[in-house]
Amino acid sequence: MSEIKPYYPAKPPLTAGARFIRGFQRVGVVMACLVGVIGLITSIVVAVDQQSSASRRYSQAKCVYDKLSAGQPVKMREYDKSKIDYDESGCLGPGYGGTPTEVAIAAANPPSALESFVAPFAIGIGITAVSSALSFGLFWLLGWLCAGFTRD
Repeated sequence: MSEIKPYYPAKPPLTAGARFIRGFQRVGVVMACLVGVIGLITSIVVAVDQQSSASRRYSQAKCVYDKLSAGQPVKMREYDKSKIDYDESGCLGPGYGGTPTEVAIAAANPPSALESFVAPFAIGIGITAVSSALSFGLFWLLGWLCAGFTRD
């Protein structure tokens, strides 16, 4: 074989401004990833909390509904006598309260597996995506400005 090497045009060296922009872009990517990971974890935690809160509200409403169905007395709230005080009635939970009609409706509709999970998670992911993009864009813009408006 011959010693002839294929010709690849050499890339010109980067200017100082282009290096500066590239460095800020890399910092922007790292920051965007950090914002994304923190946003994802926060979205999951909030969504799980919302789903467990819905499950606790259902179990509390079911407890009061069972008491009403059995004819046991339930206590009403002091400031609004039309609403049932769940905690004072012996059904401890997140402080949910309502009229007997609202209790019957809440007890009849158990939350589905991901009913209260999807909306907070989707909103959190949307906010995370926008925040990550803004974070990257801010660092890229800062590098471009500091480099003196040079090309990438």
